[in-house]
Amino acid sequence: MQQQKKEITQKNGTTTIKFSENKIEEGNALTHQAGSDEINIHETGIYQISYQLYGVQEVTGTFNFNAILLVNDNAIQDTFNESSVIRNSTENRMTLTSTVILRLQEGDILKLSGVSIEDIIYNNARIDIEKIG
Repeated sequence: MQQQKKEITQKNGTTTIKFSENKIEEGNALTHQAGSDEINIHETGIYQISYQLYGVQEVTGTFNFNAILLVNDNAIQDTFNESSVIRNSTENRMTLTSTVILRLQEGDILKLSGVSIEDIIYNNARIDIEKIG
């Protein structure tokens, strides 16, 4: 399943990412309702999960920009990801990318969370999930 988030702005510091559309869906292993932050797992197995999360902060300076995957609203610490910050005169921009492999159970709910103590505008994200075993 490939999901993308476009033209949705969330300024919350730490927030789960709502994916506005589903590009490719094949099979019954997982489902996602467009506009939701929840990805529902319907088949127990091993999943490869890749994501890109792009964010900006309108104030320049040093700050945190991180991401983590949640399963059933529990943070999976091995998936914590930090980004370097690109600074210019008007805003800070950053992109996080990661690929992880997780064993998920039928009934699990997967979410991608942007983690920061500052307000970040998450204006583009993508997640690709494939059941590999």
